[in-house]
Amino acid sequence: MERRNDNLWMWGDVLDKIPSKANCVPGLSYTSLETAAEYMGCGSAFYVNSDFGLEQIDEAHIRRMAGINNICCLLTHIEENGPGLGGWKLYYKEAAEKISKLSVTHPEIKSALIDDFLSETGPSRYITPEYVKEVHTALKSANPNLKLYVVQYIGRQKPQDLLPFKDYFDGFSLWNWIHTDHYWEAEYERELWFLHDMFPGKTIIQGQFIHDFGGKRGAMPMDILKYQCEKILEQYDAGMVDGWCLLQSGFLSKPDHREQFEYIRNLWHWLTNGRTVLK
Repeated sequence: MERRNDNLWMWGDVLDKIPSKANCVPGLSYTSLETAAEYMGCGSAFYVNSDFGLEQIDEAHIRRMAGINNICCLLTHIEENGPGLGGWKLYYKEAAEKISKLSVTHPEIKSALIDDFLSETGPSRYITPEYVKEVHTALKSANPNLKLYVVQYIGRQKPQDLLPFKDYFDGFSLWNWIHTDHYWEAEYERELWFLHDMFPGKTIIQGQFIHDFGGKRGAMPMDILKYQCEKILEQYDAGMVDGWCLLQSGFLSKPDHREQFEYIRNLWHWLTNGRTVLK
């Protein structure tokens, strides 16, 4: 019997109609987050809709994700001048309060995430530890068991910049924007050791792009994808990363990304179902 693996994550949107626009996916998509998670055997998901408006934190969406054991809702920030025009407004505290209340009746909601945290061109680049403390408190207001995660682009951001915030978040969602053999061979493991040393006990969820956002803007070349999988699997088996996330669900319906999805699906199926779990 095939199992879902709670250490495997899908990142994406719950789509209200098919086809429709998915975040960061060119054209229209035919695949919603809950479908991609089931197809890939993921027991966990990053719910992206909540990134773009408080009204997007939708109980109907949560109900559609039945079968996903572990949902992380992104906290809300909005470009008030329009897409790509800046004027960021942070609604992290308000979103955290709403997510906390919703998690009481939907216990599969177990965490929230600040996307692009402290990224030098991102919405939270001027965020303060005091504000993150308020967000952390708001998230636990109705459910003290909820966790707060932050996105970090390892190789581009400095882990030490997070030290003033260390008491107010519980883990990382890690991504590497520009992929090089040198990074994965010489820098990746070292970056993980830095994080473990500076932030002991924090959860680390390693992200992987199915689309080459930092390169040629097409499907991730297969040789690069396979090499990334090899290196991530090494660190997963070594206990250096706690989870493995694929971005994003909307690409699953794109024929030119199918080979990439099928390779990872086969690998994840083996990882989940080809290893004995003693009880």
